[in-house]
Amino acid sequence: MNVVNGMGIVFFLTRFAAKILDFDDTSVPREQMAVINDVIAKRNIEVMGEKANELLGCIKRKHLLNSITVSKPASDLVFSSEGDGHMEAKGAESVMKFVGKSLTKADVVSLKGEREWMTLTQLNGRIYIVRANSAINTVELRALAREIDGVLQKERVS
Repeated sequence: MNVVNGMGIVFFLTRFAAKILDFDDTSVPREQMAVINDVIAKRNIEVMGEKANELLGCIKRKHLLNSITVSKPASDLVFSSEGDGHMEAKGAESVMKFVGKSLTKADVVSLKGEREWMTLTQLNGRIYIVRANSAINTVELRALAREIDGVLQKERVS
């Protein structure tokens, strides 16, 4: 009978501690969202340009991104908005391989750095690496990857 009571107390304390300590304090940053909505309302950015670099620069400004890097799984850099993205492409490939081996159905990987979020996904045999000041959800990232892929296909970039 003591074992049963002991288990009940342990269960009760575990549940109590989980309720008290395991809370999620993340919420929508209302102040940041207000600023972003204000900027978007005042700026109408059209994706225009003759070359892929110009078009992808417009996409970067349109979606308020810090950088866009596109690579192929063999560490071949296709495009980087920040100049030399070879190291980033190699790192992203390693992360995607590790996640692919560890989690069979992972399609988006989000990493939070000190100042920005790095989000990775694969589409049409390419790895898309997006850096932004806030997290990008799966739907936004997929839409962004399709938009970038369309520009690269149109320009016939490898």
